Amino acid sequence: LLAGTALVINDVCYDPVGADAGAEFVEIYNGENQALPLVGCRLEFANGSGEVRWEIRWAATAGDTIAAGACFLIADAGWTGPPAGAVVSLALQNGPDAVRLVLPDGTTDTVGWGDLTAPELSEGSPADDVSGAALARRPDGHDTHDNAADLLAAEPTPGSLNWPDFAPRLVSWNWQPPMVAVVGGTLTGRLEIRNDGRWDLAGSELRMQVGGAAATAAMATVPPDSTGMVNLVLTVTEAGRLSATAVLTTDSTGDAQTWDLGLVHVGPAALQIAEVMAAPSAGGEWCEIVNLDVVPRNLSDLSLRDEDGAWRSLPDLVLAPGDCRLLAQDPQALVAWLADLAGAGVVLSCDPAPPVAMGGWPSLNNSAPASREFADRLYLADEDGTVMDFVTVGLGSGRAPAGRSLERGGDGSWRPATALAGATPGCRPATAANVAAGEVRLVPNPFARDTGDGAVHAYLEVPATAAGYELRIFDLWGRTVRDLGGDDLGPGSREAIWDGRDENGSPLPAGGYVVVVRWRGAEGAVWSATRKLVVIRESGR
Repeated sequence: LLAGTALVINDVCYDPVGADAGAEFVEIYNGENQALPLVGCRLEFANGSGEVRWEIRWAATAGDTIAAGACFLIADAGWTGPPAGAVVSLALQNGPDAVRLVLPDGTTDTVGWGDLTAPELSEGSPADDVSGAALARRPDGHDTHDNAADLLAAEPTPGSLNWPDFAPRLVSWNWQPPMVAVVGGTLTGRLEIRNDGRWDLAGSELRMQVGGAAATAAMATVPPDSTGMVNLVLTVTEAGRLSATAVLTTDSTGDAQTWDLGLVHVGPAALQIAEVMAAPSAGGEWCEIVNLDVVPRNLSDLSLRDEDGAWRSLPDLVLAPGDCRLLAQDPQALVAWLADLAGAGVVLSCDPAPPVAMGGWPSLNNSAPASREFADRLYLADEDGTVMDFVTVGLGSGRAPAGRSLERGGDGSWRPATALAGATPGCRPATAANVAAGEVRLVPNPFARDTGDGAVHAYLEVPATAAGYELRIFDLWGRTVRDLGGDDLGPGSREAIWDGRDENGSPLPAGGYVVVVRWRGAEGAVWSATRKLVVIRESGR
């Protein structure tokens, strides 16, 4: 009955993930349109590194049968996987080795793998020696009598077909944006689906659900052994860490496949990235994490990664409510840079806590690679790996702003830092001071160097028609006593800080001084100026 039938070894898994014992298996496939008895068949093994000697590993009994178009699973002793037709001591080995199915009439089907030299140990060329995978025919039962062509490395599917009719596989997915900052925001899921089945994926619909919100899209026809992309856009309707799933269904058969897409964070996170320096002029890269919660939070529950790198755990550090800390690529270099700023008379809006190191730093690109339009991204994730915050570096230009950090404003949007130092490391960005366009507000005025932070803060609003500003301090005789510089970052709020010292860092005497802000046009030309009087008060008065 078995003479001339299409019985072949369909899968061999001789080096599974983990321990081999109890996890090895061999599958036999019946390519006929009728069930077949297996009595008289046997499975044999040969070690390819020595003299060829075939050893019986399994012999069929009177009750062993194999259904039409199905597989008969022979599993190793101690097997805990899907039900097997037979459980025996397989004791297969890594290559070069071989197994063969011997039919009652002496016909054989041989599968060899590795660097075999004896021709009787393989049909045609031997298959590649694989680890952590199975050697599987694709499609099932495909036999050109050349092991290298017929058997490929594949995910083990013991007891199941390698090439079923309906077999969509989710290759990858990502979210844009990686998290949603506000309820009512949109989320785009980009899913890559491969057709590992025999049928076309045609007339299929993909449904994505995130919490209580869902979106559907028709999927273009995907032929066997091909890949298709689907983009779905939905509006999130609730805050929190929401479960996400995707379901692919076909109209023709009603088959369905469901995938778990993990969690999506929606709403402001309690711990956020507040500032990041990707292209420093000195001091190395760094970022600032702030705790917006009403309770202390430990950073050790979080991790950071860049667009192309691996997750890196944050240090064991507790942040009080409202506190922010610097995580630095090189803490000593950053401290030295801060000291240089102070030596040059640049005043920060706070006295930052010492920066701390991480266990490895997610080095950030300064310019966009060919594969994307932005330079890099910095992601902050919770203990489950769910992205809870992120910042995109070089969005629009494809380049990180040289010597300037990106800081998050009060409205949650990101912008190049407007501080004179090019960054506010360890300090929260200044809140907009409700200054009219083209105007300057000085706080406090008068000021003394021994009170408050010993400086006057100049809040200004660059008009919509201007490209930037420059700020200088003059004495009452019109002599320049301090040039605080400026920028060409376009319209918007700025803050400059003056500590009452001259260009050499020497304290100026008490009295009146004139703050002059000149507004610059797109070509750098100065076209108007705003003047304010500021008074330095004597100490103790």
